[in-house]
Amino acid sequence: MYEKRDWLGLFFFGAAILILLYMFISPLTNMFINIDEYWTYSLVNLPFMDGMTVAIHDVHPPLYYWILYLLTPFGLDNLYLLKVVSIIPYVLIMLVSATKIRKDYGWLTAGLFVFCLGVMTDFFVEFLTIRMYSWGLFFLIMVFIYYKEVITHWDKKSWVLLTLFTLLSVYLQYFLALTCGLVYLLILVEIYTKHKDKLRQFGKSVLALVVLYAPWGIVFIHQIQTHANDAKEGFELINAVHYFTAFAIKSLNFRFDMIIFKLIAVVFLIFILVLIYKNKDKYSATGIFLMYATLGIGIIGLMSSFTNSMRVRYLVPVFGIFWLSASIVVGRIKSYKVLTAALILVILLTGASLAITNEDIDSRLAFNEKKDSFLDSINNNGSVIVYNTDYGYKVLHKDLNNSKQYTLSDSYFYDDDVEISKDFDKILKENPDKNIYLVNWKLKESNKKYDDNYNLTKVYDANHYSFNLVGA
Repeated sequence: MYEKRDWLGLFFFGAAILILLYMFISPLTNMFINIDEYWTYSLVNLPFMDGMTVAIHDVHPPLYYWILYLLTPFGLDNLYLLKVVSIIPYVLIMLVSATKIRKDYGWLTAGLFVFCLGVMTDFFVEFLTIRMYSWGLFFLIMVFIYYKEVITHWDKKSWVLLTLFTLLSVYLQYFLALTCGLVYLLILVEIYTKHKDKLRQFGKSVLALVVLYAPWGIVFIHQIQTHANDAKEGFELINAVHYFTAFAIKSLNFRFDMIIFKLIAVVFLIFILVLIYKNKDKYSATGIFLMYATLGIGIIGLMSSFTNSMRVRYLVPVFGIFWLSASIVVGRIKSYKVLTAALILVILLTGASLAITNEDIDSRLAFNEKKDSFLDSINNNGSVIVYNTDYGYKVLHKDLNNSKQYTLSDSYFYDDDVEISKDFDKILKENPDKNIYLVNWKLKESNKKYDDNYNLTKVYDANHYSFNLVGA
């Protein structure tokens, strides 16, 4: 097996190509869209300046939306095309793996890496989601690759590329700033312990990042101030146990089968750590450190921040660093028995992850089918839809285009399909013979006055929002 490791790597790479092809086919037969994707869809179908105004008042940097706006000539009203944009990073990662990673570590590492990025921890779903996480995965992997190039060669090219991909990362998602900051901290430690003459290079890179990010930094401060008093979702500390094995098993429950899967993930992690220790593989150890340090700081930071929430999808980019590190370790195994054990663990985790992914996709499809069925049943001229918040309008108005729509909020750029009115009683009087549905977002304070003062019957609950039939 050791002599045929290149063939093993090519086998895994070929499997990754098949996964990529299925990514392009899947949305044509199984289109699943979540509320965040609808929000993205709504934003990028605004004129560019209007879209950027909305983005400024959101909780994300703008780069992902800029990427989508580049596709304007091809039609941003096409959901399939928007999903394809999220597949592009996987294509780019495969190109990097077949060239740079393959050259440095061999085909086994390159093939195993892209294969794991296609099958583990619901990566398949994330590469088909109209959000920024797959792009963050690509940018952060490039940061990790050029981190090593910098501390190995200290050349201008490596510094420029590290600075570039760091800048792209922090312009894409704030959470990535944690990992990028840790990378620069590690470089600084390396400089102070071994290469003090490289401090000027470090300073130039940091200065470039500060200058180039400063314009958006002002917006970031505005976003914090704007959302400081938003409703907090909270984070249960017990979920930290789940995040410990989330690099392979995306699940936040304690079902028996999930416990078994997580134990296998723990065994694999210990296996990788033992090999790192035996081989004194500092670079791979750094990758494991970056994942868990980001996770730990992220949990503490988000628990005390204006969002006060945590999602596995925030960690998708740093999981990529873990799998590159793990693939490097496996690619260096020289014992037939040890390599066999490693591949058995990978296959077991692959089976578990694919089972979870399939369950996730079925759940999303079932949810969308139920939602679409309800929306179709009320999307007619006998219905009046009243949005309590502009967020509800953003994600639902396209599916309710045959009904009369009102919004009680005027803080968004609206199409001609909705009428702005802050007088709910007036809306009721103007539509005496129609079924009036109040769309409440999951915000108790803003919903309270309607719950207290009107006869509302909840007829559909989608967790984040609910439709409430207004009685006499």
